[in-house]
Amino acid sequence: MHEIDHHQATNRWRHLPFKLLAALLMIGGSLVATSATAGAAPGNLADIDVKGIGNDVYVVGALTSGGTIQAEVVACYYENCQKHGWTSFGSGFKSVIVEYIGYGRPVLIGRRTNGATWFKRGNCSGVTCSWNSWYSMGGSVTTIAADTSYSCAQLAGRSSTGSVFKAEICSDSFKRWSYTGGKLSQIATSSSSIFGTSPSGSLWWFDGDSWSGAGGRVTQPALHVGDSDELCGLAGQGRNLWCFDQYTYQWSNYGGYWRKLDDGKTVGVSKYWGAWAHDYRDAVSFGGQVNEVAWNDYLMVGVGADYKPWYQNTYNEGGNGWRAL
Repeated sequence: MHEIDHHQATNRWRHLPFKLLAALLMIGGSLVATSATAGAAPGNLADIDVKGIGNDVYVVGALTSGGTIQAEVVACYYENCQKHGWTSFGSGFKSVIVEYIGYGRPVLIGRRTNGATWFKRGNCSGVTCSWNSWYSMGGSVTTIAADTSYSCAQLAGRSSTGSVFKAEICSDSFKRWSYTGGKLSQIATSSSSIFGTSPSGSLWWFDGDSWSGAGGRVTQPALHVGDSDELCGLAGQGRNLWCFDQYTYQWSNYGGYWRKLDDGKTVGVSKYWGAWAHDYRDAVSFGGQVNEVAWNDYLMVGVGADYKPWYQNTYNEGGNGWRAL
């Protein structure tokens, strides 16, 4: 994730009609979703993600509670964003992640109900995207985390027994799951490492060769969006944000009461269900009422109290408020 500037926004909620577009057929080893005509926003959402793919263009991925993945291209120029309609890419999924694998090259990553990991590469010219078929990279994981490094999506996966695996998806190649030698209760990723927490809450990270421990007692591991050297989590009954600096080997308590961290970053939901982000040294409120939230560069997206997708542009100080996506 690129470094981002924090801004405070207001709360303006609107509603869109619900319309679900889903068509799916299985052919051999590939899962192919028919590309429905771009349409209205999905409803009954369980999760949402966003990633910039260059030139102020973003791809938003959403997962319905019924397991359907949909995506929308959004272009944000300064403080203005233009939406380009939702497209359905099939059902039978338990999670959705959007990552960057090159200029104009997004990849949708989904975990199937049987634990297998599938991905679909996109190729975008401006706001017009074509999508390859879904492809299975196998595996049997219960959790997936991902981040971009050198134009490849670096994946971490956790099995039902806690074993941690790694995989990679690039623009023209991929590496299947391989065991890292570690076991964790919760996982997250940065561009350079896999990290997470043990059953006791101790923080560990994997640099590609070996595991190192930082101690502590935290839950919900997350990368600090303002300082990629800091690995964070929530601690205590007050659910304060604590972060470990990999260079100084020091823990810092940034406070706040977080209901949860989301997207494997220090972005999440406050005690009163507002969108929060901790960038640099302050927790910043973005208002609203959200169940899920994700943020990349100047586009923040969320699942509202109505379980529909919302967004706000954070380019200007003060933002421009939550709007229906």
